[in-house]
Amino acid sequence: MSVQLTVAVISAAVALLSIWLSTRATRSNAELQARLQGELEQRRTETSKASRLEEVIGRYRDPLLSAAFELQTRIYNFVCGSFAGYLRSDDPAEKSYVVNSTLFVVAQYLAWAEALRRGVQFLDLGDVERNRELVSRLEAIRRTFATDTRFAGPFRIFRVEQRAIGELMLEPSETGQSMDMPWQCAGYATFCSRIEHDEEFASWFARLDRDIRSLADSREPGRARLAALQNSLMDLIDFLDDPPLRFPPTLLTRITLDQPG
Repeated sequence: MSVQLTVAVISAAVALLSIWLSTRATRSNAELQARLQGELEQRRTETSKASRLEEVIGRYRDPLLSAAFELQTRIYNFVCGSFAGYLRSDDPAEKSYVVNSTLFVVAQYLAWAEALRRGVQFLDLGDVERNRELVSRLEAIRRTFATDTRFAGPFRIFRVEQRAIGELMLEPSETGQSMDMPWQCAGYATFCSRIEHDEEFASWFARLDRDIRSLADSREPGRARLAALQNSLMDLIDFLDDPPLRFPPTLLTRITLDQPG
């Protein structure tokens, strides 16, 4: 083989190798850019989902937080305080207040939990960690209310009943059907009027009314469920009020849970 031919063959081989390496590098760069673009889009999507979640939580945080606080406070006063003593009062108005106000704080919490559920139900937030944590804490409260295996009968509200009560308590916001706050919870005066005059409305609370009145005789039958419920509400408060700013620590004492036998 002549020197010229050898040089030509080597040159051609080098050229082919260069083309192959260039093609491979181009493909690798394209794959890298595509991967980086995909990761960027994923981060943008996650950020967008997290922003939407925070927007919804921000919309309902204060009313839900206040409702959870009022309910856990009432439970604590029944289980650890002397509030149940008012149920033995000779004053009918005093008894009526204890029962109706307790029914109201339960219904108020369920209303704002339902409002939050409506706010997030059409958002694709399954892979947002903060959403999973929120769902977990709300679910713990629903489960504690509803279970008939962990706790005996008193203060049980089935899951569908929880939603129904929440729906009954929600009404269109006075500011109109705005995206910011389309719902508001019925006030205490409205609630008491409906309990007294609307038999269908009152029927949703009949069993809970009976369970509240039974606390006049003994707190023990419902203590385990109430203690677990108060602790689950405290977990939700810790999530919504982080860092803790809205309530003094002296009003956030957890009830000691019963030890399993």
